[in-house]
Amino acid sequence: MNRIGYSVAFIFTVVFLLYLPILLDDDVDTEISEDDSPLIPNYQAVNLNSKLFDKSGKLSHQVAAAKMEHYDELGFAVFEKPVYTLYMDDGEPWRITADEGTLYNNNRIQLEKNVKIVNLRTSEFVKEITTEFIEINLQEKTLKSDQIVNISGIDYRVQSIGLYGDLVTQQYELREHVQTKFYPNR
Repeated sequence: MNRIGYSVAFIFTVVFLLYLPILLDDDVDTEISEDDSPLIPNYQAVNLNSKLFDKSGKLSHQVAAAKMEHYDELGFAVFEKPVYTLYMDDGEPWRITADEGTLYNNNRIQLEKNVKIVNLRTSEFVKEITTEFIEINLQEKTLKSDQIVNISGIDYRVQSIGLYGDLVTQQYELREHVQTKFYPNR
């Protein structure tokens, strides 16, 4: 072997000896401390579709989401792009969409960013509610917000800062009325 051959063999030997401890080292598992365990979801779902029924077997609400992470120890689930369809006692639904949502164990959901609540009944006074934040009690079918809320119907639009509403009775309380516009003969 000539000098070049010995030089190449020497370089490969040095490189091999430098990387040998790395090659022989076992994969180090990341240990999760007791303090971090609640921050790791118990389970995740992608393209979630779920139907929930009440005690009598009637469809109560449907949930769809691009992604869901459930944190059992913390008592909530986080949703990306949730779509809730909430059915009233007469079977007529409201469709609720948002960019983000958090469902708590007490059947309370907080929705944020581009929240849109659409009444799917055809002949109702309130057709749509939009806001950036709303909290909904899924059992009582009530909602409340302390943000700017827009309520619209066939020939009107109401803007308020804050709202309390009952989706069953369709009674709404505006916290701080800002503006109402009527569009007659639409």
